[in-house]
Amino acid sequence: MLRYLFLLSFIAGFISVRAQSIPQIDEKKEGQLKNLAKEAERTGEVYLALEYYKQLITLAPANIKNQFNIAELYRYTRNYTEAEKYYDQVCKDNFEKYPEALFYLAQMQKANGKHKEAKENLLKFKKQSKNVNDDRLKKLYKTEIEGCDLALAIKDSVPKVIVSTIGKAINNPHIDFSPIPVSEKEMIFGSLRETEAKFYDAKAVDTMNLPVRKFYVGEKKDQDWIFKGELEGPFNSKDINVANGTFSLDRSKFYFTRCEQNWQYKMICKIYYCEKKGNQWSEPKLMDEQINESGYTSTHPTIGRSSKKNQEVLYFVSDRPGTRGGLDIWYSEYDARKKTFKAPKNAGNKINTVGTETTPFYDVKTQTLYYSTDGKANIGGLDLYRSKGELNAWEPSVNLGLPLNSFADDLDFAIKPDAKGGFIVSNRVGGQSLYNATCCDDIYEFAYTDFIELICIGKITDKKTKDCLDNVKLSVYIVNGEDKYLSEEIKTTNCDYRIQLRPGMEYIIEAGREDYFNDTVMVSTKHIKKSDTLKRNLELEKIPKQPIIIPSLNYEFNSAKLTAASETIIDTTIFVLMKKNPQIIVELSSHTDNKGTDVYNMRLSQKRAEGVVNYLTSIGIDKNRLVAKGYGETIPLVPNEKPDGTDSPEGRQINRRTEFKIIGKIDAELLYETLDEIKEKNNKEKEPAEKEE
Repeated sequence: MLRYLFLLSFIAGFISVRAQSIPQIDEKKEGQLKNLAKEAERTGEVYLALEYYKQLITLAPANIKNQFNIAELYRYTRNYTEAEKYYDQVCKDNFEKYPEALFYLAQMQKANGKHKEAKENLLKFKKQSKNVNDDRLKKLYKTEIEGCDLALAIKDSVPKVIVSTIGKAINNPHIDFSPIPVSEKEMIFGSLRETEAKFYDAKAVDTMNLPVRKFYVGEKKDQDWIFKGELEGPFNSKDINVANGTFSLDRSKFYFTRCEQNWQYKMICKIYYCEKKGNQWSEPKLMDEQINESGYTSTHPTIGRSSKKNQEVLYFVSDRPGTRGGLDIWYSEYDARKKTFKAPKNAGNKINTVGTETTPFYDVKTQTLYYSTDGKANIGGLDLYRSKGELNAWEPSVNLGLPLNSFADDLDFAIKPDAKGGFIVSNRVGGQSLYNATCCDDIYEFAYTDFIELICIGKITDKKTKDCLDNVKLSVYIVNGEDKYLSEEIKTTNCDYRIQLRPGMEYIIEAGREDYFNDTVMVSTKHIKKSDTLKRNLELEKIPKQPIIIPSLNYEFNSAKLTAASETIIDTTIFVLMKKNPQIIVELSSHTDNKGTDVYNMRLSQKRAEGVVNYLTSIGIDKNRLVAKGYGETIPLVPNEKPDGTDSPEGRQINRRTEFKIIGKIDAELLYETLDEIKEKNNKEKEPAEKEE
């Protein structure tokens, strides 16, 4: 039954397949009603099961098991008031038989805003927990107590965000969820567009067209959101539930979820994607079995970016083996060489708990994951949290507090492109309701009251001519100590650029253009306390076609060993250049004068070129970006002798030189993949072979 807590926001948790008329008490005996109730539970028809148990309770008011079953079903259908009443009765009548009822009573009291009473019951539960068979509850009660303390501590805090309903044009009495911001004025969302409870003949369900969840579009005009109808394209289905979508970073793909019941009445979700070609979207394609593991759910995709490889990362929710709780957040890195996603990995215990984690949203511009969980301190049911990081490396998660969180379930956090606000989904009191005041999810809009708007503007010009440069790629990096993370990429159409930054960050803005060296500028917003416009100009230097001489680069006498002074020169010239231009491949060439034999000079120059390469490699430049070439005495810049045939020390000194030139560009993403494969292969070779028996 735990799966219903998750299925509320998407899968058919509220459309129960029912008979057209509920059997009355005088039509059924107690034993028959029990069997019907159990069968309804087994097949996921929770509201029908609830009706049967309510009839049973009138036949046998003192039956504690029926009271407990009713309390459970009210909890699964998020009728917190009724669930609290029935759990309370169970605890009064026969707590020893159902000790877990005290835990759930406390949860329902939290959902009804009674945090003091909830904490008292959780402390009572702690004393009786040895009699509880569910180990998960024994682990969760500590976080439930922390949640009570958190709610009491922040109840009078001044909110820094305004939350408001998105309106009846979008929200309908059934569930509305999965908001996907397209712009500040447009969104895609999931919904079951039913305005009333409907009952269906269970025997005929296989031949009926039952209502399903679909994607719809909403648009904001002035201050009101209006309903624009179904999302155009191949995404929706007439007989399969779809929702929970996200775009790829370049918006060329759209990932989303389809869900269907299997033969065991378990709802199984799978992730699909459509590709955009021109103005058309392809038909949905099922992601492979690494993402959609057979027999398990995969849903709620969101796309991030890895800092090391600058490749997409698919974060999603699953109950597959290796999951710590009901549902965990998993991730899969994109393999650029194989053009597919790798085997998923668990996001780790900084994120996942023995509870449920769901509805992840990854903000690429701040490297922050937002998600919902009931396994950490929560003031209601599922609370919204955030954590900075990536893959399975995360900072401690932070509760988003009131009013983004409420005493009910809060999910589907999503930020608008301008970052001034966004959307959440909640079944909090005050929304559109179909069965009870907190049954059904609605979409809410939020706006930050203390938002600091920071805009960085500037011009990009040729360093020598001062002419404007267009078609420049701007890469915005977040700097964290030694690490940097690509936050955003922009292609300019003229020499002016405009970038929105976030407060409290360190940035590097890097400008790159074909045939030019990159230029970078540091921008810090860490100590800015109010909205501001920052100005940073960038100048690009054209890459010369001729080799560039590294001045004053000397070696030990008659040796390939660099002097200490030469190492310093490399540190401050070519090393800096290659760090600022990570895509370039450089040839390091060494030249000699004509003293000595041709063979000797060629060998010496090759060793000296290799010495520069080895030094650059030792201080962090990838060897795949470096080519060592010795030319000996074959390419002198000036004659080694004077016109009268005598020796020219000045000429020979000029000819003894080290040069570099750009000979190509490297695909950094594919390089990282290749290096990872080499590393993995080396590790396997180091593993001891299995002994033969």
